[in-house]
Amino acid sequence: MKKILYICLVLMMAVACSKSDEGTIIGTAGTSDGSVVAGITVKLYTDNTDFVRETTTDNAGNFAFYDVEEGNYYIAATIDVGGETYDTGNMPQIIYVSGEIEKTVSLTLTKK
Repeated sequence: MKKILYICLVLMMAVACSKSDEGTIIGTAGTSDGSVVAGITVKLYTDNTDFVRETTTDNAGNFAFYDVEEGNYYIAATIDVGGETYDTGNMPQIIYVSGEIEKTVSLTLTKK
């Protein structure tokens, strides 16, 4: 099967009244055929590719990283389904997080 990589980035900003150096990344992840899969591992890395933390998606494909320090981050996702590996490929999505801002991300995983 021809490998197709779709990565969509949707940015939404909401500014709070007080200033903070931390933000939130929320998003959804699913496979390229539109399937929503629980348990997708979503990893957050610094712009120097140092691992920060990971989370997994819920039954609706949602994930969140709270209290993320201001800066640039890469986000990537992977899961094994029925012996098949799906991931976001070699081009993880880069996100800028700034204080009191919520970033919304959409990740599409394709079969390796």
